[in-house]
Amino acid sequence: MRFFTCLKVYGPKYRAPLLLLLTLAISGVAGIGCKTLMLTDKQQKSSNYVVQGNAYAKDGLWREAIESYKHALAKEENNLTIHRNIGMVFVKVGDYKSAVYHLEKSITKFDDNFASNFYLAEAYRGLDNYGEAIYRYKKALKLKDDSTKVLKALAWSYFKIRYYSEALITAKKLLALSPKDEQASIIMARTLLKLKRGQEALTILRSAKEKAVPTNVAYFESVEGDILSELGDFEGALKVYFSALKAQPLLPGALLGIGRSFLDNNDPKKAISYMERALRVKTNLAEAQYLLGKAYEQVDTQKSIRYYQLFAKQAATDPEFLTQVLEVKQRLGTLQKANSDTNNASENGANRVRK
Repeated sequence: MRFFTCLKVYGPKYRAPLLLLLTLAISGVAGIGCKTLMLTDKQQKSSNYVVQGNAYAKDGLWREAIESYKHALAKEENNLTIHRNIGMVFVKVGDYKSAVYHLEKSITKFDDNFASNFYLAEAYRGLDNYGEAIYRYKKALKLKDDSTKVLKALAWSYFKIRYYSEALITAKKLLALSPKDEQASIIMARTLLKLKRGQEALTILRSAKEKAVPTNVAYFESVEGDILSELGDFEGALKVYFSALKAQPLLPGALLGIGRSFLDNNDPKKAISYMERALRVKTNLAEAQYLLGKAYEQVDTQKSIRYYQLFAKQAATDPEFLTQVLEVKQRLGTLQKANSDTNNASENGANRVRK
């Protein structure tokens, strides 16, 4: 008779949870009282917002999901499940700082949860905090050691911080699990190239390109051009870069590769043309900013200074460009001093003319 007693006490609005209580009692689950299943008004409203947020998230309506979860947190600010959910959605929209805040808040409860560790790793990687990202990716792998998405992200993270041996080991594991994975082959090729094993990189890349989906061949050709360029095959590199552009005229990697090739062969004007096109397509392409700074040193020092400044700001926390950032700081000092001396000389000349 507990169901009817509880219904009398709490009223018909709680009929659903009370029916659950009755079902549990029939199933032989003892020791559950009415209060165990009852929610406060705040909890009830919070729960409704969470259900709504989950539905939005399932449909890919990230902004709407975030608003629902925010309303839920306004009712229950210490609910770690809501913090976890909203943190994951913040990763989806690229708000990594907010994602880290909420996911870190919830991780005490979900430290052994695969998704929580993966999304926290993604958030840290988005903030260029590769140490924390790698820690969480490795934690996620302990919970699910055959996750290809974690292995990919971990390999790229090692690559970014120049841990090429670790990147190679991780890429090999990824290829063993997923031999047809195109990204796995590209990671392996790029890592081998950094380890000065260009011929091996070329063999793996070309083998994967033969099996690639036709729409992805241009991307493989862009990477192939990078390898050939590193091996000193200027003509071969240009050939595959232009082939890639024929299929995808706005492919940033191919545009950048052509510009780099022309710059290496002392043709800064052609280099500038292609690299500025690459930068228009992908405005945060740090390598293009760096190379444009170098190219413009021979053509227009003012523009060289501007591109170097953009690069120094863009790549300040990127471990991949540590050497170039230090180089650019020195170059900026030299160029700005030379520019200042030139301006002073011009002013002095003008003054003498006026006298």
